[in-house]
Amino acid sequence: MSKNEIIDLINSFSMETWQYEESDQFYNDMDYLVFMEKEIKKSDENNLENLYNRLLSVIGVIRLKHGFESSIINNAPELESIKETLNNMPIDSNDIEIQYESIFNVFNNYINNVKNLNFIVNKYKDIQGKEGLYLAEESLKSLIENNDYRKLIDDNKIKEVIIDIVKLNNGKADLKKLETKYNDIIKFIWERSLTNNIDEEGKFRFLFSNITGGKLRDQANALMNRPGHSSCSMISSNFIATYLGSTRRIGFIYPNDSQIEMISAYDLSSNVFGSDSVNKEKGTKLSTPKVLEEIGISRATKKEEDLYSSSSYNEILVNSKPCAIALIGFGENDLNIDYQEAINLSAEMNLPLYNINTLNYKNSLSEVDKEYITFHSLLSYYDISRDELIKKSFENNGLSDLSELMNQYKDDIVNAFLTLQQEGNLNKENMFAMMNNIVNNDLTEGKSK
Repeated sequence: MSKNEIIDLINSFSMETWQYEESDQFYNDMDYLVFMEKEIKKSDENNLENLYNRLLSVIGVIRLKHGFESSIINNAPELESIKETLNNMPIDSNDIEIQYESIFNVFNNYINNVKNLNFIVNKYKDIQGKEGLYLAEESLKSLIENNDYRKLIDDNKIKEVIIDIVKLNNGKADLKKLETKYNDIIKFIWERSLTNNIDEEGKFRFLFSNITGGKLRDQANALMNRPGHSSCSMISSNFIATYLGSTRRIGFIYPNDSQIEMISAYDLSSNVFGSDSVNKEKGTKLSTPKVLEEIGISRATKKEEDLYSSSSYNEILVNSKPCAIALIGFGENDLNIDYQEAINLSAEMNLPLYNINTLNYKNSLSEVDKEYITFHSLLSYYDISRDELIKKSFENNGLSDLSELMNQYKDDIVNAFLTLQQEGNLNKENMFAMMNNIVNNDLTEGKSK
């Protein structure tokens, strides 16, 4: 290696150090690097190789003492011994090459075998507007901590991933560049993690977009033809949380290879793509499904919510067409006032319809579940469509009448529903017979018999 090439190496490293934390010790060590540069410039060719080898060790030690590697060494309990050695080792030590080799081997061995990165505390946690940065950092961590994800990374890239985590956590990394850098592996993980149907064991992980408001068919057509992107929640046989799903839980499923534009473990709240958006760091493309689900479950658990009817939903923006329709319920079939319309929609759009019975995944109903069952049971019993209910609410306060009925008969209706389901006799006729003994108030003039 020529003198000019060695000098270029020093200059390149000096550019890197502009991101390091400043301290008196850092400046002292960098002064020694300046001294070495002078020695190299006046050295003859016979001593150049020795100076070059020493330079590599000096640069290595500076990285370990002051660079992004230092954040790992200073916080990982397993590296306390080399932390002490580095703190006590002068940069001009005569045997710096031997010491550096020994320290680097310990450090490198730790990096290659580390399974838990809890010592890197995510600085973006619970900071409003930084939810995307928090999600991206946790997802990068999962590439190391999750055995399935880790298999996708070359062994010689593990250190690079961890350094990127440290850089992101210290505000020294460009999120957009990291999204591009890890795009292929993240895309592969999503395609492998999402499903397009429910398997024989009832397992699934869907991108689900709830069809809310108005008439089901009209809203579905609007969503199908929406330009740019559609807003979804990732739901699974482990965790279900959807947006505005209190009375209708029917929606589109998007394929596992959907083009994902943005991901957040929270509500994105606004146009994150606009030039004037203040929420550009609320979402990211650098997210793994495992982390997204873990955050949702953690939030729901803290709020003591049912994990299958939670309000702690995530938001994923996709630019794709649906591959199926799903109804999230309790196996109520035609007791659901939207059930037949969902079947018709499935046939018209030539999309399979999947019934997700959440009772297959849990042992009890939440209050949200009970209200959902009562709402659909009453409207089906009184033979009122959603449109008729809305019209009636404007005419004579029909919505208040329904609320009173729901509050009065909720427990009885839910018990009847569960009894029939446990007996294997849940159908419209049997449910209506039991409700005849429960409901005494008429919401409409013509009650179904």
